[in-house]
Amino acid sequence: MARSSHRRCPRRLTVVAVSWVIGAAAALCAIGGLVMLWWFGRDDPRQYEGQVDAVEKRFADGHPQGGVLLSGSSFFEYWEDSTADLAPLHTTNIGIGGTKVADHLAHFDRMVVPFHPRALVLYIGSNDISGIPLFTKSAQETVSLIDEYIARVRAELPDTRIYYVAITEAPSRARVRDEIRAANRMLAERAERSGDFVFIDTAPALLTADGSIDGSLFRADRLHFNEKGYARFAAAVRAGLAPEY
Repeated sequence: MARSSHRRCPRRLTVVAVSWVIGAAAALCAIGGLVMLWWFGRDDPRQYEGQVDAVEKRFADGHPQGGVLLSGSSFFEYWEDSTADLAPLHTTNIGIGGTKVADHLAHFDRMVVPFHPRALVLYIGSNDISGIPLFTKSAQETVSLIDEYIARVRAELPDTRIYYVAITEAPSRARVRDEIRAANRMLAERAERSGDFVFIDTAPALLTADGSIDGSLFRADRLHFNEKGYARFAAAVRAGLAPEY
């Protein structure tokens, strides 16, 4: 009997050890998740210094002057065919994925001013209404930041025409869709009322006939456009830029 009990002891120790390893791994994953949540959810323009440096290096020999500048987050960064899609306009795309309105405000003098664009096309605010717990903003908070950004453009580049592209209603952000739609509605009303910028509504080109989000336009991440999605998006932006053509 004693010998049998002695044999079972190592098995118990093994089970305890495995349980401890699994528990430790789960804890580390949870901590890692919280770190990622904090890193990507917070507003900290310093985390994009490298990308802004890259933009400056890209135009080290001189910034194109008086053209149409596309500035925004990943929906612009991943729009690889933007130059061809918007031809014959002379466009420059400086989109940086993950950025929020605060990031564009912080780096405005380095990213936008050197181009002295005749027209500025904006896609900002999407990552502010992200749906990330604790960090996602309301429609009103996001619109207030966008108002601040547009006022900055008006003050520093008074001759630049501004086009604001509506925040896309993506499948991965369905839970904050009401906030996204509210922000777009407020911005469309501001554009109509103030005349300070043109609001480009992409929803008619991207939503289904019954107003649902069309999942066939997005990549596997359910956030960014696939080729079909960009074809629709490009057509809507092009139509919105009619005054430039």
